[in-house]
Amino acid sequence: MAFAKTPHGKIHYTIKGQGDVVVLIRGLGRWSVHWHGWDHELAKEFKVITFDSKGLGYSTSPMRPWHSIKEIAEDIASILKHERIQAAHVIGTSLGGMTALEFALSYPELTKSITVIAASIGRSGHMRISRAAAKMLILAPRQMKNIYPELARLLTSPASPDHLRLKLASEWAAEDEKYRKPIFPVIGQLIAAFRFRHWERLAQITSPAHIIAGKDDLFVPLGNSLFLHKKMPGSQLTEVDHAGHEPHVDQPTVMTKVVSEFIKKHSPTA
Repeated sequence: MAFAKTPHGKIHYTIKGQGDVVVLIRGLGRWSVHWHGWDHELAKEFKVITFDSKGLGYSTSPMRPWHSIKEIAEDIASILKHERIQAAHVIGTSLGGMTALEFALSYPELTKSITVIAASIGRSGHMRISRAAAKMLILAPRQMKNIYPELARLLTSPASPDHLRLKLASEWAAEDEKYRKPIFPVIGQLIAAFRFRHWERLAQITSPAHIIAGKDDLFVPLGNSLFLHKKMPGSQLTEVDHAGHEPHVDQPTVMTKVVSEFIKKHSPTA
């Protein structure tokens, strides 16, 4: 196992593959074991770094209610520094997408490009999460063992087969039981996500940016991604058909293609 030291503790990360460096950032309550094989697909073309965010997985650095998205971005910078990596392509989904935005703002010199998947930010004129998602999050602490089927429904496209949702629900339940995910880091992440409202700073991002959204997202309304694209001049927008909040789960082949093409387009070694 590899760990990067930070002022608050250690951040666990893994590296696989060779080539241009790509950092993958997971969303709310998820960590490096939750990429469902997509990290291995990208590692066929790139050097992929996945990590356990504060308070989750094998990381010892805690996620407190007063911590911010910026502090998660700082952890990524610590990993790159530990590996002596000068810059990387950063890909984040949902809360991870917010972290990718913050990373590009705080560390432009370390950012080759950012890909923001199904993220939200304040002042978009759209709900940051759907009513169904909000209800699920409210009930989750009391119904944790029974929440996985509903979570799988909200994170996938209605067009996806039932067996995919059953598989996801089963895997998540087994992973959370194995790693005994505490609820407090997730609450800290949720607070940090809703405090991340720096929409007025988006135009300051100078790195190439790719906004990706599943057209069937039941968790974060599509309008949030359209707002991000509008507020980031020069950004590329990709709407994925038959995909929900996690398009790399619903449409892994499509996602690998569009993400790889964008990275290669904006790679200094291309």
